[in-house]
Amino acid sequence: MISLKTMKLQAVAPILALTIGGLAGTLTAGTDMTISAGKLAKNAKDYYGKTVTVNAEVEDVIDSRSFTLDEDAILTGADVLVLVPVGYTGTLAHDQVVTVTGKVRPYVTAELERDFDWFKDGKIVSTKTDVDFKTRPVLVATSLKLADGRELLAGGAVSMSAEEHKRHGKMAGDHKMSGDHGSTMSAGKLAKDGKKFYGQRVTVRAEVEDVLDKHSFTLDEDAILAGPDVVVLIPSGFDASTLARDQVVVITGKVRPFVTAELEKDYDWFKNGKIVTTSDKIDYKTRPVLVAETITTADGRTLMSSN
Repeated sequence: MISLKTMKLQAVAPILALTIGGLAGTLTAGTDMTISAGKLAKNAKDYYGKTVTVNAEVEDVIDSRSFTLDEDAILTGADVLVLVPVGYTGTLAHDQVVTVTGKVRPYVTAELERDFDWFKDGKIVSTKTDVDFKTRPVLVATSLKLADGRELLAGGAVSMSAEEHKRHGKMAGDHKMSGDHGSTMSAGKLAKDGKKFYGQRVTVRAEVEDVLDKHSFTLDEDAILAGPDVVVLIPSGFDASTLARDQVVVITGKVRPFVTAELEKDYDWFKNGKIVTTSDKIDYKTRPVLVAETITTADGRTLMSSN
């Protein structure tokens, strides 16, 4: 015989299950900020300042630090722009599925140019002329993974706090580049503040701009009006003519000013005329020169080492 107490418990059990399930769902929704690219694109303002995770297909690869995600919904809004401050290793392709975690911010050109000296508004705008950039969400990536779980961020996933400190130049050692191979700066920063680094050893990650000869090439400074491109000189051990335009490289070396007489004295192979004619709009008096000691590829392969 079933007691009255047992009957009451049987009646209450489904209600408790539904209540607990609802609470669990609420807690999960509150902690798991995984959303679709379409939802982020449509409701961008709701996520500004928040950290989210988006799983979507790559739409357009703009350069080694920026691409867009396909929002996979008709008229939901602009595609989601992803910025990768530390750069990513490997390659991305159209329709490739990726999972991106990062902080959402609005597309405000002046603020993005201030925070990221490599940011190219013009290149992004020209990629899709029909996009309303005033409502375009920007996702600043702290993790970028492929469908198989491989992390593509250079150096692995980084915490948002560390990324933000780096972005605003507050990380320890940001102004102590001498001898610190772990601190990597952009070519734009070196180009803009060349005088601050004369005589110091720095590490720069950037794209190859022009290959001048087997001993010299320039790095794309990746910033509008930041300053002249950076000239890289290779005393020995590597043939620069094997590099390709837009190839991402990481270079460690010593910075010095572009003084023709001194460079000709130190390097008998130095061809000032060839460098000058490559870009006659450059102000060579403020052009930084990076004398390479090591050169590696984006995926860590060593191309040249003075050691």
